[in-house]
Amino acid sequence: MIIDRRLFLGGAAALAAPGVARATVSGAATPAQTAAIAAITSYLEAHRAHFALPALGMVVVAGDFTATILSGTADYTEKTPLTGQELWQIGSISKSFVALICLQLVREGKMDLEADLRRIMPEARLPDDGPFTLRGLLDHTTGLADFAPAFAMDDSKLWRGFAPGTHWSYSNTGYDLVGKAIERIDGRPLAQSIEARIARPLGMTATRGAISWRDRARYPASYAVLRPDIAIRQRNALAPAPWVDASLGAGSVASTLPDMAHYLRYLIGVGTGKGAPLLADAAAVAWLARPVPQDPTTPDETYGLSLMHRRDDGRVLLHHTGGMVSFSSSFHVDAAAGTGAFASCAIGGTGYRPRLLTAYAAKAMRLAAEGKAPPPPPALAPPALPAPGDYIGSYGRVQISGDAALSVTANGKTATLEPRGPDVFVTSHPDLEAFPLLFVRDGKAIVAIDCGATRFVRNGASAPLPMTPPRIAARAGTYQSDDPWIGGVTIVARGDQLFMGGTDAITEIADDVWRAADPNWSPERIAFGGFVDGRPQIVSLSGRVLERRDG
Repeated sequence: MIIDRRLFLGGAAALAAPGVARATVSGAATPAQTAAIAAITSYLEAHRAHFALPALGMVVVAGDFTATILSGTADYTEKTPLTGQELWQIGSISKSFVALICLQLVREGKMDLEADLRRIMPEARLPDDGPFTLRGLLDHTTGLADFAPAFAMDDSKLWRGFAPGTHWSYSNTGYDLVGKAIERIDGRPLAQSIEARIARPLGMTATRGAISWRDRARYPASYAVLRPDIAIRQRNALAPAPWVDASLGAGSVASTLPDMAHYLRYLIGVGTGKGAPLLADAAAVAWLARPVPQDPTTPDETYGLSLMHRRDDGRVLLHHTGGMVSFSSSFHVDAAAGTGAFASCAIGGTGYRPRLLTAYAAKAMRLAAEGKAPPPPPALAPPALPAPGDYIGSYGRVQISGDAALSVTANGKTATLEPRGPDVFVTSHPDLEAFPLLFVRDGKAIVAIDCGATRFVRNGASAPLPMTPPRIAARAGTYQSDDPWIGGVTIVARGDQLFMGGTDAITEIADDVWRAADPNWSPERIAFGGFVDGRPQIVSLSGRVLERRDG
């Protein structure tokens, strides 16, 4: 059965232009399910319109019911419609495949999650202090950096930002190491283990364990931002994204929407204590038994062995997202309700994830099973500013005006401000687009705007910056890599501090080795080197090298 989004224009669909999204439903659908899929389809098209997204595909399951929703085109000429059989890069959702293999190896007596990784890989260049258990690596609690090379060319050791188990910090590096351990134990490339141990037993016959050139024609045309040198906004000009092969444990699985329906149903089974055909039931229960807090301030969000556990309306949902150079994905599973949704968008580099979409779909299908109407979808626009008047005024040559929505005027040009967080905005104004605008408060009163290296002081206020020491000024600059995973960063000197991207203060912890100022346990490291006349020509971001390319 085909449901055309153009027939359903209520709710969030009003945000979308006349649409191209359509849903294909397998088998008979109840009136409540038909209404739910229509609402989900409208919300999907609203995402495309609101964020200016390219191709977006989604699959929704509820018991034996399956719906596939497609919007956008498969090619760069925007003439070829999606078929539903395309490969989508699922990104870090791949981590759950890695955890599954580890649980299988435990059952086979070949792995112990509480053992130190160095028992399997003694050549791993890990620091000497404390253990690096496989569970800790899978839970992101070992203190390793996020994207440091697992093996460095100079054979240097990795480092940790905190003692094991004292904090939570996402680490792709940890999963890359676990992937290498699996390869050693299983005696074959990780991609082959993923396909043989996970995909094929679940009937995921089109799924690939690695992303490679030979399959590129099977993917929809994918995009990245046209201008990565300016602040990311709600809607960004896009360009075709570079292609990058991937075969690492951190994220290398590519799958189709029908195959991901199989995976969603498997996770629904796991959530109800059923492990077949991949695990014993006891192992399925153990998989979900010991999630750890991600942030003490958000107790409803925990993480365990590659799965996020989230509470919503008193229900426990399994969840993960995935971000690649040119794809962004999300899934949610409500195991108790027997519902789940996966979505992927052919875009990277914007920070967008379809998490609101998949969470809404899982909820709408749960209510449909109860014979209830779909709920209103979550708003895509940020909430209204609590006190917009706080910002309005003149800041030297910059003026802020408006009421519920704010605008910035400078040098005779005006553009809207898009909120990105408390007192943080971005804009398309050509003089201010390179960096977010940070509103500076003295107590409750806003006294200045920081944008890149510049401070605009509010008329009548006092907010002087300290002088910039020559040593600090010399380290500011634009550093880039031709590796699309790394991209570039502009480090600015504002007053006597350095800021990554103009927003994140860094502090020196050793001679020209820096870390984030907050939190003070951050594992990420920034090192400057290759000095010419006192100015560094390279910077290492947690072991990934970028070159100075000042314009």
